[in-house]
Amino acid sequence: MRIANHSWVLCAAMAAALPATSATAGVVNNVLTQWRGHADKCEDPRQGDADAMVNVAMFEAINAITPKYTPYTKAIKAPEGSSPEAAAARAAHDVLVLVCADQKAMFDDALKASLEAVTDKPARDKGEKVGIEAAAAVIAARANSNAEGRDPVNRPQTPGAYVQTTPLVGTITAKQQPWIMTSPDEMRPAPPVALDSEAWARDFNEVKSLGARNAKDRTAQQTDIGKFWAGRSVRIVLNQLIGRPGRSLVDDARFIALAEMAWADSYVSMMDGKYHYNFWRPITAIRNAETDGNDSTAPDTQWEGMVYTPAHPEYPCGHCLSAGAVGAVIEQEFGSNAPPIVLEMEDALLRRYDTPREYIDDVSESRILAGVHYRFSMEAGRDAGIAIGNVAAKRYFTPLGK
Repeated sequence: MRIANHSWVLCAAMAAALPATSATAGVVNNVLTQWRGHADKCEDPRQGDADAMVNVAMFEAINAITPKYTPYTKAIKAPEGSSPEAAAARAAHDVLVLVCADQKAMFDDALKASLEAVTDKPARDKGEKVGIEAAAAVIAARANSNAEGRDPVNRPQTPGAYVQTTPLVGTITAKQQPWIMTSPDEMRPAPPVALDSEAWARDFNEVKSLGARNAKDRTAQQTDIGKFWAGRSVRIVLNQLIGRPGRSLVDDARFIALAEMAWADSYVSMMDGKYHYNFWRPITAIRNAETDGNDSTAPDTQWEGMVYTPAHPEYPCGHCLSAGAVGAVIEQEFGSNAPPIVLEMEDALLRRYDTPREYIDDVSESRILAGVHYRFSMEAGRDAGIAIGNVAAKRYFTPLGK
């Protein structure tokens, strides 16, 4: 990974507070990026599934008009002369007004603007019909995905008694129907290392030293890395890869759909593993190290991580799993010709990755530096995510005729 020296000081001060973009990386303002932006405004508890639904629906619609790959749901017969832009916009709209019904007016306005941009009325009308059918097919395919609902809240045993006000997160996701995997536990990693092992002591002491709130052994650059990815989705790298020279709209739609499916499945896999193993977070382990039976660890009852510890079990690392899944799809799609991934804010270069693996490793390492994961958990999550990303293109959207 390379960084711009003149920008790094600005990054350290501002990265945690503002979103990263990729303007100079050549983001194309087409129907895919427009409706991905609209989807990000959808406030729904099943956000991961909704994002995948939107992008798969757009792919199904575009691929029906310019057929090049096998569909996710069914072969849709598109009338000749249908507009792929109108089809994609309508498909995305119909998914979003279902999962975010209270935001329907906003999505209706966005659809109107998208359709007005297609000046050929017959092509627009035909494309709309294709989009309606594509969205309906994807919605039907996910009707029994178990993505609905919210995680349970804690209830007092007796009236007036205090209970933890932060609910567990991801209990529903752990049982959700995957998009790519055959079951939530298909990519479940092997168990965490034993507490009496050398590996446990090594990784315990590493996060205790590097991940502490005021760690003396952590460099300024490592602090920036930990903070940068603590508040951001790994998906922010995707839009800049749309519209690269020599690629068609259907190629980009396929790539983005695969990436979003892999990202959604990474959440299913991570939550399956987390609640299956129920392994303790560094903040708990370090404060209670006298109980782990390992002579090479010592407690610090006041220890705190650099960032807030998420409200779910530790193993495997979630950011690592998601970055692995997304990065593997990027690598599968572009191979050795993968363009650099550039994340910036206004005139400040925040991150540059010359390969997808650099991106995966940076995100993964950040979770140790942030004080919320161990190295063995980082490696397990990263590898599981890469496995999900690698099988995505083998199972779905294969080229027609192969």
